Amino acid sequence: MKICVTKKYAEERLTEYEKEMFMQELSRRTIAKYMADISQWLGDMGDVITKENVMQYKTFLCERFKAASVNSKIISINRYLKWLGYCELCVQTKRAQTVNVMDKIITKEDYYSMLRVAEEAGKQKIFYIMKTIAGTGIRIGELKYVTVAAVKNGYTQIWNKGKYRNIYFSDQLCRELTEYCREMAIEEGVIFEGRYKGRAITSASVWKSLKNIAKQAEIPVETVYPHSLRHLFAKSYMEKIGDITELADLLGHSRLETTWIYTKTTLSEKRKRLNMLDL
Repeated sequence: MKICVTKKYAEERLTEYEKEMFMQELSRRTIAKYMADISQWLGDMGDVITKENVMQYKTFLCERFKAASVNSKIISINRYLKWLGYCELCVQTKRAQTVNVMDKIITKEDYYSMLRVAEEAGKQKIFYIMKTIAGTGIRIGELKYVTVAAVKNGYTQIWNKGKYRNIYFSDQLCRELTEYCREMAIEEGVIFEGRYKGRAITSASVWKSLKNIAKQAEIPVETVYPHSLRHLFAKSYMEKIGDITELADLLGHSRLETTWIYTKTTLSEKRKRLNMLDL
């Protein structure tokens, strides 16, 4: 007997699924992403959804998107089908060669160039935001946890992705942020405020500022993105400290496999090592 589910049933259960994800404490951004993927898929389905329909939709995606985007959408769909109890309708993700993400990590030299540009332009806020992210590995969206009290204590506790983790500030960073707070008359609360009093600067604002500074510093803009400074922290930590377990804890990774990418070398580093062979 062919396994299938009606489109009407799948659409009727979607609101309930959204509530379930909320109860699972998934982030609003994650929930919105899943809902968008599923809604787009259902919009292209006929009255009855079969395994063949889902496979055809996967082919449709493959013809229009890169492998990473296709797999992301398929994961959203498979997750919903499993929740509905129709695991038999799930399809495999698309195989793709792993790209070395280390080649898109900002270099220390470019990072220092951006700091100089920000300092010379008198853009103190983005200057210290860059130093904070690069010095702690914190995510841009977690800047709300960088408070006056946290700097005084030398660490802050973060709640993200369903768990707590501690972020630590070096003595040097504590001194610099303390001086910044003194100069800006920041006595309590969030250090890097956005447009609204008491609320942290948005990720979009930080990203826009980073891109502008990258252009002024004349460095590859593609290496400057929300996670680039966090990646720089991780890469530097592995080079100087080399404790992957501790790094995973600092970054909030649940699996060591996620952290393992920072043990890889970049394309230029690989070429330098090959030149050392003298063959």
